[in-house]
Amino acid sequence: MEIVVDVNVILSSLWKRGNSLKVFELNYIFNKLDFIAPEFLMTEFEKHKKNFFEKSKLSKEEFDEVLEFIFEQITFVSESEFSECLPQAKKILSEHLKDVQYLALALKVGCPIFSGDKRLKDLVFNSVGVFSPKEMLGKF
Repeated sequence: MEIVVDVNVILSSLWKRGNSLKVFELNYIFNKLDFIAPEFLMTEFEKHKKNFFEKSKLSKEEFDEVLEFIFEQITFVSESEFSECLPQAKKILSEHLKDVQYLALALKVGCPIFSGDKRLKDLVFNSVGVFSPKEMLGKF
């Protein structure tokens, strides 16, 4: 099953090391999910990486290891692969534009989004669906 990964589950994995990280750990073992994300996720992450590291309370080595563990499970997709879905995603998320790339990719592939963002879930419930970290654990 393909599923689009939102940056917030990666941040949650680094900060809380709770359900989000458990999903990646279980997927590493059982290989049930094909995680995909727009390349935009990397840009978004890199822009705030220092802040994310400081909030994580992990050593530099631990931070890099967890990040590598997660990123190795994700296939990153160029915006050109789903650009035709951007207008529809912008229309659906007109009041929440920060997640347009994730929704556009999900619309293109026809899969749900893995995100802890409750507002995103409320906005896209009729189009692709959003699974929280707790809901994702149920997939295993």
